Amino acid sequence: MTKYFGKLFSKTFSVFIIGGLALANWKWPLYLWLGDTTIYRFIWLGLFFIFLDVVIEIVLSLFREFRLITETVSFSKDLHKVSNSFYILTNVSLPNDLRADFVVIGSSGVWIVEVKDDKGKVDFNGDDLVQDDVVLKGLLTQVLEKSYSLADVLKKFEHNIKVAPVLAFSSLGVDVTSLPKIVHGVYISSRQNIVSLIENTDFQLIDKNTIEEIHKLLKKK
Repeated sequence: MTKYFGKLFSKTFSVFIIGGLALANWKWPLYLWLGDTTIYRFIWLGLFFIFLDVVIEIVLSLFREFRLITETVSFSKDLHKVSNSFYILTNVSLPNDLRADFVVIGSSGVWIVEVKDDKGKVDFNGDDLVQDDVVLKGLLTQVLEKSYSLADVLKKFEHNIKVAPVLAFSSLGVDVTSLPKIVHGVYISSRQNIVSLIENTDFQLIDKNTIEEIHKLLKKK
């Protein structure tokens, strides 16, 4: 969520700056300073429309960021519909300056859930995921890296605690039906199926005491 709010702030600030320049250019025309000639009038008008076009693009981008924030919040609400026997932690700090969007701990195992936004059909080309012809380069590797990092944190426990890596898509408009359940060791899930995946897949059965200990350890991070 933090990354979205950061983008919203910077883009909103940009709108005010560029919008101010556009209004200044309109109120105090360039040609009044350089001379009222056809060429300067042409440059003045061109600058105004350039500023206006940039503002429109930023505003459209702002609407997109608002949509992504809404989808992320909705995804979180859907994930929290998982059984009360599961713990859900958000924005968990990991070694090597990594952060996990969500960590879910319960009887079916420890799950690290990374959220990908944007709608569209997702396919697999044999190496990477492809969303609407855009290669999601390195995305699966990033999810695996975070799962390995979390597994290192959990090495203190007597049992070999494994971490199930999940790449979940937050948009209801995403289509992952052509993908297998697991790609390169990473579970793939839509927002609609994330709870079912965690509740009905016994990745690694762990007892209640271990669940509590893992939760206490990660809650401090």
